[in-house]
Amino acid sequence: MKIFIAIVLAFIIADVLIVGYVIYRRNRKKIPEKLINEISTAWRKIIRQSDYKHAVMEADKLLDYALTQLGLSGNLGSKLKKSPHIFSHINDVWSAHKVRNNIAHQMNYNIDERLYKKTMLAFKQAFKDLKIF
Repeated sequence: MKIFIAIVLAFIIADVLIVGYVIYRRNRKKIPEKLINEISTAWRKIIRQSDYKHAVMEADKLLDYALTQLGLSGNLGSKLKKSPHIFSHINDVWSAHKVRNNIAHQMNYNIDERLYKKTMLAFKQAFKDLKIF
Protein backbone atom coordinates (compact mmCIF):
# COMPACT_ATOMS: atom_id res chain seq x y z
CA MET A 1 0.00 0.00 0.00
CA LYS A 2 2.84 2.41 0.85
CA ILE A 3 4.50 1.71 -2.49
CA PHE A 4 1.26 2.46 -4.32
CA ILE A 5 0.90 5.80 -2.51
CA ALA A 6 4.54 6.66 -3.28
CA ILE A 7 4.02 5.89 -6.97
CA VAL A 8 0.84 7.97 -7.15
CA LEU A 9 2.59 10.83 -5.37
CA ALA A 10 5.51 10.63 -7.81
CA PHE A 11 3.11 10.83 -10.77
CA ILE A 12 1.31 13.83 -9.26
CA ILE A 13 4.62 15.65 -8.77
CA ALA A 14 5.68 14.81 -12.34
CA ASP A 15 2.34 16.11 -13.68
CA VAL A 16 2.68 19.37 -11.77
CA LEU A 17 6.21 19.87 -13.13
CA ILE A 18 5.13 19.15 -16.71
CA VAL A 19 2.16 21.53 -16.51
CA GLY A 20 4.39 24.21 -14.99
CA TYR A 21 6.92 23.81 -17.80
CA VAL A 22 4.22 24.02 -20.48
CA ILE A 23 2.82 27.20 -18.92
CA TYR A 24 6.32 28.66 -18.71
CA ARG A 25 7.03 27.91 -22.39
CA ARG A 26 3.73 29.44 -23.51
CA ASN A 27 4.22 32.64 -21.55
CA ARG A 28 7.79 33.30 -22.68
CA LYS A 29 8.09 36.57 -24.52
CA LYS A 30 8.70 36.19 -28.20
CA ILE A 31 10.46 38.66 -30.42
CA PRO A 32 8.17 40.06 -33.13
CA GLU A 33 8.99 39.15 -36.75
CA LYS A 34 9.79 42.78 -37.63
CA LEU A 35 12.35 42.94 -34.85
CA ILE A 36 13.85 39.59 -35.89
CA ASN A 37 14.36 40.99 -39.39
CA GLU A 38 15.90 44.18 -38.00
CA ILE A 39 18.35 42.27 -35.81
CA SER A 40 19.21 39.79 -38.58
CA THR A 41 19.95 42.64 -40.98
CA ALA A 42 22.14 44.37 -38.39
CA TRP A 43 23.98 41.09 -37.72
CA ARG A 44 24.76 40.62 -41.42
CA LYS A 45 26.27 44.13 -41.50
CA ILE A 46 28.32 43.42 -38.39
CA ILE A 47 29.88 40.21 -39.68
CA ARG A 48 30.88 41.90 -42.96
CA GLN A 49 33.10 44.37 -41.10
CA SER A 50 36.86 43.98 -41.39
CA ASP A 51 37.58 45.66 -38.03
CA TYR A 52 37.35 42.85 -35.48
CA LYS A 53 37.13 45.14 -32.46
CA HIS A 54 34.32 47.21 -33.93
CA ALA A 55 32.41 44.09 -34.96
CA VAL A 56 32.61 42.63 -31.44
CA MET A 57 31.46 45.92 -29.91
CA GLU A 58 28.51 46.08 -32.30
CA ALA A 59 27.54 42.43 -31.73
CA ASP A 60 27.52 43.04 -27.98
CA LYS A 61 25.31 46.12 -28.43
CA LEU A 62 22.96 44.14 -30.65
CA LEU A 63 22.57 41.39 -28.04
CA ASP A 64 21.90 44.04 -25.40
CA TYR A 65 19.24 45.56 -27.66
CA ALA A 66 17.58 42.17 -28.26
CA LEU A 67 17.40 41.44 -24.53
CA THR A 68 15.96 44.90 -23.90
CA GLN A 69 13.22 44.09 -26.42
CA LEU A 70 12.45 40.98 -24.37
CA GLY A 71 11.79 43.21 -21.38
CA LEU A 72 15.07 42.87 -19.50
CA SER A 73 16.56 46.02 -17.99
CA GLY A 74 20.00 47.17 -16.92
CA ASN A 75 23.32 46.77 -18.67
CA LEU A 76 24.13 43.60 -20.58
CA GLY A 77 25.89 42.04 -17.60
CA SER A 78 22.83 42.38 -15.39
CA LYS A 79 20.59 41.12 -18.19
CA LEU A 80 22.75 38.00 -18.54
CA LYS A 81 22.57 37.43 -14.77
CA LYS A 82 18.76 37.61 -14.95
CA SER A 83 18.44 35.21 -17.88
CA PRO A 84 21.00 32.38 -17.81
CA HIS A 85 18.21 29.88 -18.58
CA ILE A 86 17.68 31.47 -22.02
CA PHE A 87 21.12 30.56 -23.31
CA SER A 88 22.42 27.08 -24.10
CA HIS A 89 26.03 28.20 -23.50
CA ILE A 90 25.81 31.07 -21.02
CA ASN A 91 29.53 30.88 -20.19
CA ASP A 92 30.39 31.46 -23.85
CA VAL A 93 28.10 34.50 -23.92
CA TRP A 94 29.81 35.81 -20.79
CA SER A 95 33.21 35.26 -22.41
CA ALA A 96 32.13 37.16 -25.51
CA HIS A 97 30.87 40.02 -23.37
CA LYS A 98 34.19 40.05 -21.48
CA VAL A 99 36.06 40.35 -24.78
CA ARG A 100 33.90 43.39 -25.51
CA ASN A 101 34.75 44.82 -22.10
CA ASN A 102 38.47 44.26 -22.71
CA ILE A 103 38.21 46.08 -26.04
CA ALA A 104 36.35 48.96 -24.42
CA HIS A 105 38.56 49.35 -21.35
CA GLN A 106 42.06 48.27 -22.34
CA MET A 107 43.85 50.64 -24.66
CA ASN A 108 46.14 48.09 -26.36
CA TYR A 109 43.91 45.02 -26.25
CA ASN A 110 44.56 42.86 -29.29
CA ILE A 111 42.05 40.52 -30.83
CA ASP A 112 43.32 37.96 -33.31
CA GLU A 113 41.27 36.05 -35.84
CA ARG A 114 40.87 32.99 -33.61
CA LEU A 115 39.50 35.02 -30.68
CA TYR A 116 37.32 37.03 -33.04
CA LYS A 117 35.74 33.90 -34.53
CA LYS A 118 35.19 32.31 -31.11
CA THR A 119 33.60 35.49 -29.79
CA MET A 120 31.33 35.98 -32.78
CA LEU A 121 30.24 32.33 -32.70
CA ALA A 122 29.22 32.83 -29.07
CA PHE A 123 27.15 35.88 -30.01
CA LYS A 124 25.63 34.00 -32.95
CA GLN A 125 24.62 31.11 -30.67
CA ALA A 126 23.07 33.62 -28.26
CA PHE A 127 20.91 34.97 -31.08
CA LYS A 128 19.96 31.42 -32.07
CA ASP A 129 18.95 30.73 -28.48
CA LEU A 130 16.73 33.82 -28.66
CA LYS A 131 15.14 32.33 -31.82
CA ILE A 132 16.33 35.25 -33.93
CA PHE A 133 18.23 33.03 -36.36
